[in-house]
Amino acid sequence: MKKIFYCLMVICLIAQSAMAQNSPQIYVTGVGKVTAFPNAAEITLSMKFVRPTLREAINENQKTASQVLAITKQYVIDTNEIKVSLISTDKVMRWDATLKKEVFVGFESSQKIIFTLKELAAMQNFTEAVLKTKIYEIEKISYFHTDGANFVRQAQEMAVADAMETTNRLAKAANVKLGKVFSMETNSSPTGGRDNSVNSYNFHTYGKGMGGEGVSSSGQLIHFTATVKIYTLIE
Repeated sequence: MKKIFYCLMVICLIAQSAMAQNSPQIYVTGVGKVTAFPNAAEITLSMKFVRPTLREAINENQKTASQVLAITKQYVIDTNEIKVSLISTDKVMRWDATLKKEVFVGFESSQKIIFTLKELAAMQNFTEAVLKTKIYEIEKISYFHTDGANFVRQAQEMAVADAMETTNRLAKAANVKLGKVFSMETNSSPTGGRDNSVNSYNFHTYGKGMGGEGVSSSGQLIHFTATVKIYTLIE
């Protein structure tokens, strides 16, 4: 009996949905946007060494990685958040125009260290310190806001308000009476708030300790934008 009841409910819902889709309706897309300066950054540091022997390349890599980790640990609360890749090795060849063939240059050892800097005010001090080591490059700095999920929610609510205001205004201009909202769609989720970021790439050091001034924190705004589609029936 319960099975028959559930089947009837599904049939009724499908029928109501079909009727609503065939009824006159207003379709409006609303847009909401929230902007904020970043307050954190995910930093990717790259090490790369080419030496005559594989052992020399790995030793240089490990030595530099230890120095970089010691510096990085000063700028994080939870050291478990520091991600260190495995060491990758390879042979390095180059084209010799005189010999007209590939010649062996040496063995390469490379590795990445990734962590999140949650105090952007410390960005310049950190990069100044790490540039004194023999890292190959600051491969990427991805600036973001730790409250991005809430900003996406705010943008969605603004988009709904925008769509409803437009719907009511158009209905008034067309002199039609609105019914209930038939359906709503959005293009974003609060869980994707972290994906809103601005990036800086490839600050090369070419394997030599540079020292000097570090990287300033980003002054670029992050835009959290959401669109909401609202379908409203016309009575």
